[in-house]
Amino acid sequence: MNAAAVAPRALALFVDAVERTPPEAWDRTSNLGEWSVRELVGHATGSADKLVRLSERGEFGGFSEPADYFCDDPAARLREIQQRLREVLGAADLEAPCSSPQGEVPLRRAMSFPVADLAIHSWDLHRSRGADAELPEDVLVFCREMVDAIPDEVMRRPGSFGPARPAPESATPTARLMAHLGREV
Repeated sequence: MNAAAVAPRALALFVDAVERTPPEAWDRTSNLGEWSVRELVGHATGSADKLVRLSERGEFGGFSEPADYFCDDPAARLREIQQRLREVLGAADLEAPCSSPQGEVPLRRAMSFPVADLAIHSWDLHRSRGADAELPEDVLVFCREMVDAIPDEVMRRPGSFGPARPAPESATPTARLMAHLGREV
């Protein structure tokens, strides 16, 4: 599945999750444990910004810190990024070589992880406020394909995803993916 086709939808899911987060939740611990809700939003906002930089200039850029994206109105900042992505994505050459942590790859491939990051963290943000969320089928398939393509030793290294957790028999496909990614479902 094409990352550029899923990118606007994944970003919209994340913007929606941020808009639904009440102000009193920002400093609470997120479902990820080591990050507050504010830090989770800062991290994923960095992923959204990375999509724009990739689409505009083919630059993956370095890794940012969540605090680099703290602001008074995260939803407004994300809507600005969303608008910029709409403007640049249509003109982007998805086959153009692009620098990434895997070396030089086509833009469509370099976009894959930031797109999945936004989708996964939209679920995390809903979960952090005690709500359930389901990823749309196209986004879920995209994330599942991306995760399945990552060797387990790479996926489970420190700073990435935790060990897989069990999912109840009745778990939805989204919940099963999140359990596989180390989330409690």
